[in-house]
Amino acid sequence: MYQTSDTFAYHRQQLVKFTENLPVALTQIIQEEQQKELITSLQEACETLDSDTINGWQLAQNWFFCFIGNHPQLTPIVPRDLLWFLGGDCLHFLTDDEISQFQKIEDKVANEGLHWIEAHRQVLSESSLTH
Repeated sequence: MYQTSDTFAYHRQQLVKFTENLPVALTQIIQEEQQKELITSLQEACETLDSDTINGWQLAQNWFFCFIGNHPQLTPIVPRDLLWFLGGDCLHFLTDDEISQFQKIEDKVANEGLHWIEAHRQVLSESSLTH
């Protein structure tokens, strides 16, 4: 997976937003103590990602894989970009079409020097024209 500092920063910001919004989603399905544990473990993964990228990546991958496995009803709140960004087992939760789109985005970032957001916008625009 091709990563630039802009791409990393974009996805890191998505992680922050997801972490901020998670408590609201969890209130309906699990007890408060479990909520705190989930949020704390995700925050730890995010902090590790900042200081030790490889281990943080693995922690975040594992967290999302377990989260979706244990709470499939909450899958819609997980940004698809994050699943691609984290890769590994998280890719199992993406459709073939989504994987193809993310590959096109990465190609644009790598070959055309676009920022992730701009490449994402272009690929989605191209995709909507063909459907």
